[in-house]
Amino acid sequence: MVPSFTDIQKFWEEALKLQREFIESLSSTIKLVSGFSVMSKDIAVFRAKIQSGGRISIPEAEKIALNLQEGDVVKVIVIKEGGEKNGSERNDGSG
Repeated sequence: MVPSFTDIQKFWEEALKLQREFIESLSSTIKLVSGFSVMSKDIAVFRAKIQSGGRISIPEAEKIALNLQEGDVVKVIVIKEGGEKNGSERNDGSG
């Protein structure tokens, strides 16, 4: 059975709608990610391991690069990485 012109038109309209939604989503994601550029002079991206009491440490190189001093207030965005606890998959907070 050969699809009708109307069926083909509906298919392409739906395909274009999905493509437009994908492009809008991708554009939003790019805008969001570009705000976290590791090339920014005010942003550092690093891995950290949660220590007792829920503490994390900022690596020395990042403290120096951002000229952070004791008492400075910083904004923290936490993204949990995969892997198992206690470094069993070498998720030890290094590098």
